[in-house]
Amino acid sequence: MVPTTPPPTLHVASGDLRAQEVDVLVAPAFKGEIEGPGTGAVLGALGLDGFPVSHAFRGDVGQTLRLAAPDLPARSVLLVGLGRMVDADAAALRDAAATAVRAVPDATSLATTLAQIHPTAASVHAVAEGLLLGAHADQRWRTQGDERAPALTRATVLVPSSRSAGAREALARAAITAGATRTARELVTTPPADKTPAALAATLGELCADLDVEVWGPDELAASGCHATLAVGGGSEHGPRLLRLRYAPRGSTGRVALVGKGVTFDSGGLSLKDRTGMQAMKSDMAGAATVAAACAALGELGVRVTVDAWLPLVENLPGARSYRPGDVVSHPDGTTTEVVDTDAEGRLILADALALAAATEPDAIVDVATLTGSAAHAVGAYAGALLCDDEGLLGALREAGRDSGERLWPLPLWPELDRFLRSDVADHRQVGDSPAGDPGSDAILAGLYLRRFVGEVPWLHCDLPAAWLGSGMGWGHLPEGATGFGVRTLLSWLGPDR
Repeated sequence: MVPTTPPPTLHVASGDLRAQEVDVLVAPAFKGEIEGPGTGAVLGALGLDGFPVSHAFRGDVGQTLRLAAPDLPARSVLLVGLGRMVDADAAALRDAAATAVRAVPDATSLATTLAQIHPTAASVHAVAEGLLLGAHADQRWRTQGDERAPALTRATVLVPSSRSAGAREALARAAITAGATRTARELVTTPPADKTPAALAATLGELCADLDVEVWGPDELAASGCHATLAVGGGSEHGPRLLRLRYAPRGSTGRVALVGKGVTFDSGGLSLKDRTGMQAMKSDMAGAATVAAACAALGELGVRVTVDAWLPLVENLPGARSYRPGDVVSHPDGTTTEVVDTDAEGRLILADALALAAATEPDAIVDVATLTGSAAHAVGAYAGALLCDDEGLLGALREAGRDSGERLWPLPLWPELDRFLRSDVADHRQVGDSPAGDPGSDAILAGLYLRRFVGEVPWLHCDLPAAWLGSGMGWGHLPEGATGFGVRTLLSWLGPDR
């Protein structure tokens, strides 16, 4: 098999873009024929008064134009569009850097002035993340390399000399956050046969070996009251697990709990999905991958908050011991749920984990999951949907998302819809009844259901439509396939300045 492409080495330097001896010079361009830092000088060296404008390249976001550079030390120049200059924030720089890397897959080295558009540590961090994430290609199951996979091994980020020290610190942090995102991507991309609940628990335990790690099997799950998790995993020969992680720094400034949905493959159970619906279902453990990858990076980033993670891991398959619509399952808090749809398994295992987390009385709980299709209908494929009734927690996660370039948008938790979760035979219904059970309301009802298990603890649910993008849907720093969406938001929220 072809190994995963290693991350390129990043360097900070000062100097003239024209003098860099690399394969490609990445120069920014803006809509309206406006040149970015260093671009005019490079174009002048090519004998051009400005960048060539055509329908294919006008400086719009996502556009690139490669030019030969016969009179420069570099082999070529890549113009990368950022749209309007006023919109060129850190998120735009991150996306532009990733777009540039993927536009020159043959290049092994590049230099860029993208970070000089706004010469701040945040800009350097964003550009570095974009370069690292754009260069990532998981080829573990290929027998021959993919010619589209970037070959980049070295990149130079040019900054003013007065900013060099801060820029180097930003690069070091970006290597950690992008590395964690890369880890989450590879966990999600792993075929489901290679990440059964026990196998994934072992992999995540090894990833988080520097933390306190516990793995609960079926016996421990039963003893703790996680009967919903046991029911969901009942149809598979690979029994469920629950992974507990704890990061406890000295002088901790608080304690939060993270919960991540870990359905290693979701067939829908007896409420069977069709072929198309199953194609990307190895990604249904993206929540657990996001949380574990973030937890593994906490120590490197110097996070000062104690973090407890609860990761229920199950495989949802039809079988002789599958749970059924009409079954009633119980949770660690003693409450019961009527099963309506075995393909709505994620909220059942999250309910167990949320009840366990809430019992420890943390300062806040955040759960992360690929939970509902209606979240994608609401916010699109390139974002995450937030459900939360604590304004402070909601605002903090949205700010962390902005810092990370990950779009997050709140959905309401309308209390009047809670009545559709009432059951005639149990404490809760797992999904809402008509008319509130229509596809457009399911994300809201899922949030209302999960809220029932957190008590008085401030809680936020993040639904992850952007965890997996279909063929041809990659954009900016988000590739097609597994994206690792959410890892950097969690790390920003938990960061050492929190």
